[in-house]
Amino acid sequence: MKRWLLAACLALPLSAGAGGFAGLDYVSSKIEPDHGGSAKPSALQFKFGTWINRNETLGGEVRLGLGVGDDSLGGGTDVEIDRYYGAYFRGQFPNTLPIRPYGLIGLTRMETTESGPGNRGGENYSDISFGLGADFSLTDVVFVSLEYLRAVDGGDGEVSNLALGLNGRF
Repeated sequence: MKRWLLAACLALPLSAGAGGFAGLDYVSSKIEPDHGGSAKPSALQFKFGTWINRNETLGGEVRLGLGVGDDSLGGGTDVEIDRYYGAYFRGQFPNTLPIRPYGLIGLTRMETTESGPGNRGGENYSDISFGLGADFSLTDVVFVSLEYLRAVDGGDGEVSNLALGLNGRF
């Protein structure tokens, strides 16, 4: 997966001729490890993307998230997001609309720390991710995004993210 993510990061600048975007999101995650329980830690997510075409309907983006808050799984075990990163393809409605729904597909890797009784150390989650969201234009350059991403749904557990962000086009 690391090779795939590196290739995606290197490929993004090659298509930068069509313009791009960058943003900062506040993310509320729901983590359900396979060993039971559920926690809702939070993170800040930095994203950078570029468009593949001039209509800005197809693009790619990379993300890096850093944990800012923890939550309890129950039984005194706290969960915190250490970091996560991902690369995604993005399909979106044309740039002529003030509200632009979009869909995402890509790969996500999330690293967490668990502390408390029976200290498990933490979990690493990675899987194919699917998401839906919408961009709301404030100006020609600035927009707000609201998104749901099913980051992981595999044998290690489930992770879903709800994000609200402020973004800019360039």
